[in-house]
Amino acid sequence: MSRNRSRISSWFPSGGSVTGFAAVAVLTWIVVEVGLRGGGVWILADVVGSARGADVIFLAVGFPLLAYAIALGGMRRGIAPSDWDYDISLRSIGPALASVVVYYVVIGAFTVGYTQIVGTPQSAAASTALAESVGGTLWIAAMLFLANGIIVPITEELAWRGVIQTALMDSYGTYVGGVLTAVAFVGKHLIVDGGASVLRLVSLVVLGFVLCGLRARYGTTSSTVAHLVANSIATASVVFIAL
Repeated sequence: MSRNRSRISSWFPSGGSVTGFAAVAVLTWIVVEVGLRGGGVWILADVVGSARGADVIFLAVGFPLLAYAIALGGMRRGIAPSDWDYDISLRSIGPALASVVVYYVVIGAFTVGYTQIVGTPQSAAASTALAESVGGTLWIAAMLFLANGIIVPITEELAWRGVIQTALMDSYGTYVGGVLTAVAFVGKHLIVDGGASVLRLVSLVVLGFVLCGLRARYGTTSSTVAHLVANSIATASVVFIAL
């Protein structure tokens, strides 16, 4: 729970304004990301000569701008930077690293079980396709790691856990606010990606709830570290295949 809940609640006694802001922030992020990574990519692809290159550029530039806009909107409604709950300490970083290990153990176990019962997950083919889209181009591989491995988790955590989850927890309480944020976060990825394989869906759900749980219990630094490590590992594996 944010440290200044009583102050925020006194500004918004009904919680309606903060809740409405959270809903608008979620919708805005989805619409802008779909626009940038949909139509925008094909426009920029003609300039840089690669759709994947255009996509990672939009990630690197668009996500920080989106996060900034949502953070600014939150501050104008009383969700100050102190409410984002960034606290760099062993108490926040330790659980984050442990959660990443648990996340990969769970996903690994599910993947093995799924492979034994159904066959090779579609996500494996998707990872290969992503690597192939890099085309062995060094600058695209480097930008992919920088954007998806570092910039995306930092900016998504600021907007989704630092601001949006704070608003929802202040309106509905820690548990309901966390669940709503996790569901919205998973839904955002499904909409932007145009669906997901079973393994991808399970991965999103587990990661979404882990990140929201970390933010609620240990703060946004904790969820950011976990997101950074998870994304960096996944992206580094794709870059390794690509090169």
